[in-house]
Amino acid sequence: MMFRYRFTAFILLLAIAPLGCSVNKKEKMLVRKLDAITLTANDLPTMTMGNFPANIPFGGLAKQPSVIDGLLQVWNGTQPEEDLTVRYWLFQSVDAAGKAADQWRRMIASLVIVINGKIEPVYQPEPNAEDVIGDATWRPTNQSDIWFVKNNVLVYITTGGTTVNQLTLTRSVARKIETKINAALNQQ
Repeated sequence: MMFRYRFTAFILLLAIAPLGCSVNKKEKMLVRKLDAITLTANDLPTMTMGNFPANIPFGGLAKQPSVIDGLLQVWNGTQPEEDLTVRYWLFQSVDAAGKAADQWRRMIASLVIVINGKIEPVYQPEPNAEDVIGDATWRPTNQSDIWFVKNNVLVYITTGGTTVNQLTLTRSVARKIETKINAALNQQ
């Protein structure tokens, strides 16, 4: 009889232990290195790295103490309108990335442009829910730049252009980076 109770307790322990471990694991899920999420030649086969070194260390963002790493990539397409600049920032936590994104968004939101005689902030939250990348996305009206935050990573992609095709390209590149972030998080 005592054996049956011990055996039942053992089975319950085996069933409950993974539940507690999965909760702790979710708290620690962070992208650890930018290498895991940066674009490679396989991601952009029709593009080449620019005249700069492949990966330029890049900090910035108001010298945030919670920035672990930063990186700048410059890509050239077959047409000038396909040229991209991608900036990555890796933060110590999801909260730190969110706070930095909000701080930066407020800074650039104070910049304004005049559209049809109306003053509007330069960067605004993505108006279409299906076009939101990561946890939050901002972009200028009638331009192709995208600023997004996903987990503990901030990404800023610029093309310097204003055509619909450039926005499509920028979104496509942003989705590739988002996929890499998700893969890095799922490998933990």
